[in-house]
Amino acid sequence: MSIDRQSLRAEAAACLGQNKPAGELVDCVARSFPDLEVFRENDDLIIRGGTRFLLVRRAGSDRFCVTENVAVPSTNMIDSGGGAERSLKELIDEISAIGQ
Repeated sequence: MSIDRQSLRAEAAACLGQNKPAGELVDCVARSFPDLEVFRENDDLIIRGGTRFLLVRRAGSDRFCVTENVAVPSTNMIDSGGGAERSLKELIDEISAIGQ
């Protein structure tokens, strides 16, 4: 499935506004990637593609802390300050990659 990433970024930015958590992206991501399991845990966004889990926490207006786990999703790394920092554009690219 080919995704228009620019449209998805615009929709995601509208969903998030200035201060909403990454979990607000659940419906936006689920609509664009129907083959992925997308859910929210507290304020975090969790995306499952096969045996891979992408965990996303908002770290700023255009910054997200992201970890990828295999088999079992865990926020431990993000909770302790770990994970890779991404912009919204980079996050959409990473979600697109797990959705293929």
